[in-house]
Amino acid sequence: MPVRCAGYSFFTAMTVLEFIRKNSLLALIVIAALLIGFIMMDYSGKQNPLSKDFYIQVDGTGYSYPETYTMGENGSAYVQSLYSSTTRKMIERFDTDKNGELNEAENATMSAWLSQNPQVDTSLRTMDAIYRSWGYGLTGEAEINFAINRAVLKAEAKKLGFIPSKEQIDAYIQSMPAFVNADGSFDQELYHRMTGFHNGVASNPTEKAFRDVISDMMVWECVNALITDNLQYNTKAQGDLIDAIHQQVSGKTAWLAKEVVPAPAEPTEEELKAYWETNKERYKSDERRIISLYTLRPAEDSNLDALMSTADIIMQDLSQANGKGLDQMLEGAAANPENAPFTYLLADGKTHITLPICTLATMPAELQTMVDHNGESIELGKVLFNEVDSAPSVAEYEAAVAAGDPEKHTSIRQIRGFFPTKENTLILARVEATEVPTVLPYEQAREKALADLKAERNDTALADAAKKLYDEMSATLEGGDINAVFEKAQAAGAVVSVFGPVSLGNLESELPRGASPQSLMSTPSGKLTELAVLPEGAAITAVISRSIVASPEYTATKAFMYMPEFNNKLRGDIMTDWQNSAYIRFNVLLSDKIKSTPQQ
Repeated sequence: MPVRCAGYSFFTAMTVLEFIRKNSLLALIVIAALLIGFIMMDYSGKQNPLSKDFYIQVDGTGYSYPETYTMGENGSAYVQSLYSSTTRKMIERFDTDKNGELNEAENATMSAWLSQNPQVDTSLRTMDAIYRSWGYGLTGEAEINFAINRAVLKAEAKKLGFIPSKEQIDAYIQSMPAFVNADGSFDQELYHRMTGFHNGVASNPTEKAFRDVISDMMVWECVNALITDNLQYNTKAQGDLIDAIHQQVSGKTAWLAKEVVPAPAEPTEEELKAYWETNKERYKSDERRIISLYTLRPAEDSNLDALMSTADIIMQDLSQANGKGLDQMLEGAAANPENAPFTYLLADGKTHITLPICTLATMPAELQTMVDHNGESIELGKVLFNEVDSAPSVAEYEAAVAAGDPEKHTSIRQIRGFFPTKENTLILARVEATEVPTVLPYEQAREKALADLKAERNDTALADAAKKLYDEMSATLEGGDINAVFEKAQAAGAVVSVFGPVSLGNLESELPRGASPQSLMSTPSGKLTELAVLPEGAAITAVISRSIVASPEYTATKAFMYMPEFNNKLRGDIMTDWQNSAYIRFNVLLSDKIKSTPQQ
């Protein structure tokens, strides 16, 4: 019987294999067309010179939006977790009274132990340097910079021929202080948490993501060693710096209070309107946001650590879905027997609460909840107002809700979390919509503009009077009479006082107001430091004498000449230069959807 399609005969008794054999050229063309079609649908563009769609591109390899954010979030989260785990182990090891912090005696014991185990301090410095360096880059978003820098490292590793093997990654992990228990055993529990371990099996995607970050860390250390190996300040420079830091300085200072300077005339209404017109972008309504909160709670027979592993998997899936479908993901994760049991539903059966629109100053109690974020305790609302800069307008969001598709405009960039709380829960937050501030009319902005204009004029009057006095004192100082210099300051209404000796290397030492250790270090004896104009007045300081006291701290520092923080800073600056050159060498390209605001 003939095979019919849409009412006509396509071919008769010929089999598919016979058709391909007899029409091989046509078959190859069809297959090639299908393959090209599939390739062109590849959003990432990886290994594909034909694909032009990418979010970031490094050395010709494109990464999609979900891939970029997954790489960035994984990099940030894992490096932070490893640093936190190492720090936590240190505290637990020496916290003899188990109060969660180290007292002076416990700190001394820890310092002595660290001197015998420098690899722990080295590991912490390395992870801190990695976190800072990977967050630096071409954009104003640390997550994107993390992804770019990791992609650059992969390109560099390929160029150098250094692709860490499974055995090398295993050895590196086992050597990390974060994975070494107090008895020297391997911290299998931490590894399980990092790799999404459930019911005796690790999550393949989670484990792969974690080990991929470890591989990039190894490449970073390799490049760092190649470029900055043994790079350090020379001994003489260190000795001179130690001398400068430990010197003691004596001198005089003159304080010219703002109240002593005659106040400028009140601005006229025309001047005020002109000022507002020039600066009206400063006078805007407060930004308002609509925010939804999801709260996950471990079941009675579970704990927060186990729930964190599930949350990591949910966040990765959410990144791949560009922030959409969270309700279904939570439902599936809660029903999955491989996950530690948890609840996520509210009393009314809903998955989340959407709070009324608010400003940062009028946040409801739910947004004032203190959460753990990057090792700090901070109000949840401050994270959401300061770190989320991409959300639909209120009108767009409300229209989508009315149309029954509230996630129409949702993206992963609106979501932050999961955040641990003191109540033993995890919170994930989503900024649903943002009401952009608008310029206030003159009538509403008048009082604030008047106060600002008067403050600026008062500041200008203070700065002008202080500069005039400073120039007069500098001219008088050319005669060499320091007392005459400060008599001139007293005549202008300044209060003169003596100070010192103060130790520039002692943080507890009380320096004269307006003076800094740097200014006192760099000013020769018998000279004035730079003029310091502060909000409440101006300070004019003179260095009269300086000396070095051989304190025990100075003697010990001078003997060892050990200043790792300065050497690490030097190496970090060199690696920053390497990063900047790598962005050019590997032709880093960004989607036009990325805000290209370089971080300083």
